[in-house]
Amino acid sequence: MIPDWETNHLILSDRLENDFPTLFADLRSLLTGVTIDIIPGTSDIWCRDFMPIQIDGNRFCQFRYNPDYLREYQHLITPPDKCRLPFMADCRQEPIVLDGGNVVASRSRVILTDKIYTENPSIERPRLRSRLEEVFQAECILIPKEPFDTVGHSDGVVRFVGEDRVLINDYSAVDPGYGTRLRGLLEKKGMEVETLPMFQENARRKSGDLQSAVGLYINHLRVGNVVILPAFDRLEDEAALEKVRQIMPDARVFQLPCRSLAEMGGVLNCVSWTIKTVSQE
Repeated sequence: MIPDWETNHLILSDRLENDFPTLFADLRSLLTGVTIDIIPGTSDIWCRDFMPIQIDGNRFCQFRYNPDYLREYQHLITPPDKCRLPFMADCRQEPIVLDGGNVVASRSRVILTDKIYTENPSIERPRLRSRLEEVFQAECILIPKEPFDTVGHSDGVVRFVGEDRVLINDYSAVDPGYGTRLRGLLEKKGMEVETLPMFQENARRKSGDLQSAVGLYINHLRVGNVVILPAFDRLEDEAALEKVRQIMPDARVFQLPCRSLAEMGGVLNCVSWTIKTVSQE
C-alpha cells in the first residue's frame, strides 16, 4: 500500500472549485511543487470515496461505490467510468462495496471500520476480510465505527503517522468508552497511539442524516511532507496545529478554514485523492 507520506500527486473533483472556490485556491497556493489535477465529470466533491485505491505504484483497484447513506441520492454517485483516469492502465474491478474514506493505510497495514461488514452482508466476514487482505496485500485491522455514525469511515477516526504509529481522536470528552476500546484494540496490534484534539457541537451527531464533521481535525490532507489541517474558528484549532507539529516534526503543517465544508459531512481528506505518481516509481 502507499502511505500518505509517500504520495506526491493531489487529484480533486471538478466540482470543488465551483462549490468552495476559496478553499480550492488556498490549496493550490499552499501545495506549491505538488502536482494537482482535476477529475472531470464528477457527481460530488468527495473524491476520496469514489476513486480507486492505489495498491502500489502501478496497480489500482476500483471497489463498488454504493454506500447505504446514498441509496436515496443516486445522482450523487460518480459513475465508475469517470473514476478511471488515463494513467491508470492497471485498474481491476472489485465487487466489494467499499468507500475510499474507509481505507487508512501504512505500507503493510490497512485500518477499516466494521461498517464494511454491514455493507457486504452476503459475504461471510472471514471471507470478506481474507479477500481484502488479498487485494491490499496488507494486514486488515477492523475497528468499530463510531456510535451513531451513518458514514462509518475510518479516516474520521484514525490516521497513520508512521508504519506502526497512529493518531486518533481524543474521545475523552465526547465518547470515552469508545475511545478506550479503540485505543486498546490498536495497542493490542502493537501500534503506538497518539491523540488529536476533537470537539463535538450540537449538530455533530444525529441519527438518520450525515453528521457534521466540524471538530474532526483527524480528517486532514497529507501529501508527502505537507499536512493541511482543517480549522473551525475554535480555540481547539491552535491545540490541534501544535499537536500535529509535535507528532510530525519533519512535515510542513498548515491550517485552512473548513467550517462550511465540514458542515456538509466531510473535511480535507474526503475531498482529496492522493497518490504516488507512477512515473516516479
